[in-house]
Amino acid sequence: MNIIRYLDENIERILLMITLSLMCILIGLQIIFRYVISFPLAWTEEIARYLFVWMIYLGASLAFKRRRHLKVDAVLLLFGPTGKFVLQLVSNMLCVVFCLFVSYYGVIITYRMQFVLPQVSPTVQIPMALAYAAVPVGTILMLIRLTQDTVLIVRERRNKEQAEPEKELLQQ
Repeated sequence: MNIIRYLDENIERILLMITLSLMCILIGLQIIFRYVISFPLAWTEEIARYLFVWMIYLGASLAFKRRRHLKVDAVLLLFGPTGKFVLQLVSNMLCVVFCLFVSYYGVIITYRMQFVLPQVSPTVQIPMALAYAAVPVGTILMLIRLTQDTVLIVRERRNKEQAEPEKELLQQ
């Protein structure tokens, strides 16, 4: 159970650290080979590009987990606690619909890239489905994080509602 909790809390961070490290190493190799040895390595650029795509989707999932996506906070200031609660739920539900849509079509495209019209990358000759798989994997992770966030929003609201009668009793 502790392993599952650790992965739940850290999976994006771990994968982002790995992809960023690999990307930096590959780009560093590319620079050294291109400008010092004068023998550019095309495969490093291609793999770094695919790692960057994976980083985008993993980072988006981490942003949902930490509630760090771009949003207009000024709109939240116009509403009271109930309005903020409803707006947060509606926002999460719209994001869930979007992620469901993108993950559905991402799975279809990845499947087609692997089984219907298999393609390989030009230089490294790895299946392009590996690069395209970043879309469904990332959006499914986003769906998990959005679900967790929605449950957290509801729990926070319930805890506030339970705490208010206790405050009123203490003030009397």
